[in-house]
Amino acid sequence: MSETESGAAGAMTADSGGGPGVQELPPKPPRERVRQVSQLDTEAWMVTFSDLLTLLMTFFVLIFASQDPVPAEKLQEAFGQTSGVFSLFRTGFLQRIVAVPRKDVTQDLVQVFLNEIGASEIEIVQQERGLVVTLPTDAYFRPGRARLNQKALTRIDQLSAFLKVTHHRIRVEGHTDNRERARAPYPGLWELSLARAHRVLLRLIAKSVPENRLSLSGNGPSRPRFDNISRKGRALNRRVEIVILNRRTAAP
Repeated sequence: MSETESGAAGAMTADSGGGPGVQELPPKPPRERVRQVSQLDTEAWMVTFSDLLTLLMTFFVLIFASQDPVPAEKLQEAFGQTSGVFSLFRTGFLQRIVAVPRKDVTQDLVQVFLNEIGASEIEIVQQERGLVVTLPTDAYFRPGRARLNQKALTRIDQLSAFLKVTHHRIRVEGHTDNRERARAPYPGLWELSLARAHRVLLRLIAKSVPENRLSLSGNGPSRPRFDNISRKGRALNRRVEIVILNRRTAAP
């Protein structure tokens, strides 16, 4: 074979565009990149969005609860035909929270609010006179003192957001055990219990709870909930109670 023929054959072999020569293939995508794209959850944002809507729904339910009862058919019309995130809300739950008798504030209603703010140390008890929200003084005051600490201010501010829309009369009551020692300027336990209740009342007023719905009492050690023999019983007796009075209850 001549040199000319050899050169021509070599040129044909190197040419990718024609003849029986070797053809180039497109590059394959990396396997790792394909795997990451396939595992991407395109609906992950719905979780955060659902949490936001849940908080908004809770806020508006509390506002509705302070007004006149909402008929069940209105709730069904408003929420029963929705789709997507709002379909997660059950009409029965809304009826239990919103369509409650307006002469009383129910324990379930306040419990929903306390669950939202995370106030696990606050106790709520339904009594004949109304709903009693108990604040433990050991968590909110120094021994023998009546100055609210920062935790107390935060909790009372959160409660005031609920209390100012209830339209019920509210009585703030201070209580001590029979062994607590009042410190100056309070000469005794009666004065100490009144001063603590007064501090709570002033904070509620500062957070826009109407003054004409508030009243005050200091009971000292005269109304214990538990016996004063054990240390635990005495700790539970040291408390400030915010009483949301039933509408049928006489004005304080």
